[in-house]
Amino acid sequence: MSILALYITDINGQQLLEYPVADYPPTNKSIQVALRDCPPDEVILRLSPNELVFHRKQDSLVFLLPCTATIPSLVPLEFISHLIKVLHDYFQPPLTRQKIEKNFSTIMMLLNEMIEDGYPFVTEENALRDLVPYSDSISKYLKGATSSIKNLTSSKTSSMQSISSTDIGAPRSNVPWRRSNVKHNNNELYVDIHESLSVIIPALSPAQKMLHSLASDTTPSASAFYTVPSAVPSVLPEPIVSIAHGSVYATTRLSGIPDIQIILSFGNRILEGPAFHPCVRLARWREHPGTLSFIPPDGKCCLLQYTISGVESGPIGGDLKTGLGTAKDEFEVRIWSRVPRNVKFVENLRLELVYDGDRVQNIKGVRASSGEFNIEKKGTGIWRFPGKTPMGWSSTLRGTMVVNEELEPGEDGTVQQEFPKYIKISYDCMGMLVSGTKVESLRITSGRQGLMENAKPYKGVKYMTKGTDIVIRG
Repeated sequence: MSILALYITDINGQQLLEYPVADYPPTNKSIQVALRDCPPDEVILRLSPNELVFHRKQDSLVFLLPCTATIPSLVPLEFISHLIKVLHDYFQPPLTRQKIEKNFSTIMMLLNEMIEDGYPFVTEENALRDLVPYSDSISKYLKGATSSIKNLTSSKTSSMQSISSTDIGAPRSNVPWRRSNVKHNNNELYVDIHESLSVIIPALSPAQKMLHSLASDTTPSASAFYTVPSAVPSVLPEPIVSIAHGSVYATTRLSGIPDIQIILSFGNRILEGPAFHPCVRLARWREHPGTLSFIPPDGKCCLLQYTISGVESGPIGGDLKTGLGTAKDEFEVRIWSRVPRNVKFVENLRLELVYDGDRVQNIKGVRASSGEFNIEKKGTGIWRFPGKTPMGWSSTLRGTMVVNEELEPGEDGTVQQEFPKYIKISYDCMGMLVSGTKVESLRITSGRQGLMENAKPYKGVKYMTKGTDIVIRG
């Protein structure tokens, strides 16, 4: 139940790095042969009854991790994710063939620390910084330690002692996720809370459809260029699903070993399945829910991930009506922005119009009051609103779908008219969270060791909501 080897290849399967762990691991050549029949979205490949290969494409590289078949699937997948984060931390994204070849020795030293007896060992970026120097200092080390590098995979202890004595110098921190002797000229502490919103709104009931159809055909709001807020429907169905997935990030550039406390307010909401970074003191959270007390890693980390159900549907709304016009063959999509407090606009607003691409040839008579509408792929039209979209705004799109003439007619001798199946909205909104979560307090409580007496760290908090999966059925 262990890792057998690690291979890094280019997208064509050419090997760039090999790190064997077992005595006789599967070869890259045998893995490449098996990968030919592997579906593109599969991340686990069974190489033999006793061997699995976990693989992931990142930038222009492919990471291959052959393991024994009894290993829990989450372990190798998480290890690959941590390895990619470490390589990004050391060499900056994107990862390329040239970076792997140029920093071969550094990567081998990293792997020597990250894998111990076939299992993940040290995977925190801050801890690895104390063990393995950056590429600019590794060259100095290599000049005086060429012989030990040649036997790196079998003599980790002696080589690491040499590195510590020549390059690191400072004692290791007793906090595993924080490197020792951290120093910053400008001390800063930032908290970013991001929430992604997933909403499913059902189709209108027959009675609602009739009311909206009559209103669309008999009032000025039926115009495709009617954009005033009064065009927003007064009655909308309740969402079937309305979930916010949140992440609390801390970016710390503080000298020494600071102790930080963040107090979060979730209102009356209940957090579902919260997940914490190892630095967070869980006992303090259990005693005082909403309190994140921790000694942070140096740099950026995700302190908390959570899910909250039953949230508001967000600052952007929309609806889809079908069977409009004199021939009852038109559809109409409306999208509008509400007016939440402290928010003036949303960005990257777009709407996907999803329909049966096999039955629909084209969309004719498209009339959009604003934005740009294009059919970009089979079965999907994209309605984009470049730049910033203000609050208290609305827009309308109307058209008719052209049915494929080659379709067989029904019993009545006609081909059924097609309409969109659903619309999907996405956007970015800075300055608000749909769950109402907010930071009540952000402070350094103790442990100011390393900070100058008169140092006053700069602190900041930002909120962002991303509407990623807002589905409205027709």
